[in-house]
Amino acid sequence: MLTPVLNRKSIIQFFPWLAFLTLIAILPVAFLYEKGGRVLFYYCAYFSLVGMAVEFWRKNKVQLTDRKALAMLMLGIVYVGWSLYAQYLPHTQDDQYYTAGKRCVLAFIILSYILHLYRTNFFDKTLIVKLSILSLALAFITSSTFAIYQSITSTERVVLGINRATLTAYAYSAVTLALITLILKSTDSKLKKFCFLFVSIVSLYVIMLTQTRSAMVIHTLFLAYMMFRLFSANRSVKFLGCVALLMFVAAGLSYKVIEGRLESTVNEYHDYEQGNDKTSLGSRFTMWKTGVMAFERAPFGQSQYERNKFITAYLDAHNQSDSWALIYINVHLHNEFIQFASLFGVVGIVVLLYFFYTFIIAEFRRYRSLTPLAVAGLAILLYGMTDVVMISVEFISIFSVLVVLLSLVEEQ
Repeated sequence: MLTPVLNRKSIIQFFPWLAFLTLIAILPVAFLYEKGGRVLFYYCAYFSLVGMAVEFWRKNKVQLTDRKALAMLMLGIVYVGWSLYAQYLPHTQDDQYYTAGKRCVLAFIILSYILHLYRTNFFDKTLIVKLSILSLALAFITSSTFAIYQSITSTERVVLGINRATLTAYAYSAVTLALITLILKSTDSKLKKFCFLFVSIVSLYVIMLTQTRSAMVIHTLFLAYMMFRLFSANRSVKFLGCVALLMFVAAGLSYKVIEGRLESTVNEYHDYEQGNDKTSLGSRFTMWKTGVMAFERAPFGQSQYERNKFITAYLDAHNQSDSWALIYINVHLHNEFIQFASLFGVVGIVVLLYFFYTFIIAEFRRYRSLTPLAVAGLAILLYGMTDVVMISVEFISIFSVLVVLLSLVEEQ
């Protein structure tokens, strides 16, 4: 009796919907429970892979040359290729990027398959766009609610389900800034103003709760830019004043956090000027300097062990054997481009430049405006100036899903 239900046609339609439904569930879950988001991401990739195989079996042409998908694939190739190289060198420790590379490849599969379904009109485009926006909205609601709950029940920095305050700030900021840009591009109405106001103020407050300095500055600047963009469109002085006032209130609620982070930043900079880099900011300066030197020494790439050995020897030779940079170099150098250059060499820099070109410049050139995806990409670029985000397996999953959802919305 199952034959009429599980016929060939129903099976063919089964996997596309499974892939899409798991896709839209990832972001709302990922901020609450990282493992749940991870499992959904893998299931989405597997459903997409099976669906893609079905498309090839049916001799339907699947475009595998989408620029955004290729940008993710190229990152994955760099990670896997370098890891294979480093694995067979002596003294190699747990410094491979196989998992990051695997997630980039899976992101390529998801992007290629979902965009193929959308462009071939398999889905009702209006419904898909609405569900994509709903996924972003639910991600904002669940993450913000959980952040406020954490702030009430704990005195520690807000980490959500990702369990790292900095990474939480970057991911949350990218998603909410993209959502705010979508709101700005919607039809002018009272609901638009309310949504812009609500998402902006709440997101600013949550970012302050993470106590991540770069996010506190960059997210605020983006909100200020978007506020003036909205003002230039409707010229409502009353609304602009209301937004500015509420932003000050949101910042005022986190006054002690802002004051503490600002004071520590100034003190850490002065300490570094006096030759003391045993601070978070000071160690970053040392890592950036020695990372550039490591790239100059090995411009075509090297293992993490080789790079760290060079940095350690340099610091020992300059009476800095107690530098805090030596603590963090086993993680990364806290700058995206310097990290890529020092490990992956020239090829890594070229791939990273292409990555940001794809998600920022190409987006702007295509739509002649700052799209939600371009805003998210620009934010990640700026966050990468003081940290490294694109080697984080959690962030790769969140960003790649964000790319798919925004691409669906922008192509309508």
